[in-house]
Amino acid sequence: MARHELCIAPDAAALAGLIDQVQACCRAAGLAEDDVLRMTLAIEEAAANVIAHAFAGLPPPHRIALSLEVSPRHCVAELTDNGQEFDPTDKAAPDLSLPLEARDPGGLGIHLMRRMVDRLDYRRSGGDNVLRLEITAGRRGRGR
Repeated sequence: MARHELCIAPDAAALAGLIDQVQACCRAAGLAEDDVLRMTLAIEEAAANVIAHAFAGLPPPHRIALSLEVSPRHCVAELTDNGQEFDPTDKAAPDLSLPLEARDPGGLGIHLMRRMVDRLDYRRSGGDNVLRLEITAGRRGRGR
């Protein structure tokens, strides 16, 4: 299993480069293209949420790091940031049966992450948020 450590600038402009790196690492390890897409979508959403929300009101330095372990059959990403504590696994799934105007804003990004990955875990460690995203090749994601 190949292991990669990537640092991310806490800026939305850095997301495209991050996604390019994740895709290159996954493809080089032989992960199937649909699984590459699922993982990159989940990572992009998670990182975008951190950039948009985690550091509000907190003084720098702001840190975001991604650890990626990938093989042809399995991929695990851990996104770590030193932002405000936030556990996305505690959030209820949105009620998609409601019309748009009746829904609370937000929450669809977490829903997307859950749908893309097979396992979604969160822990707080040493003042950092650690979000673990895991897929197994060929599964369809359900982010428990």
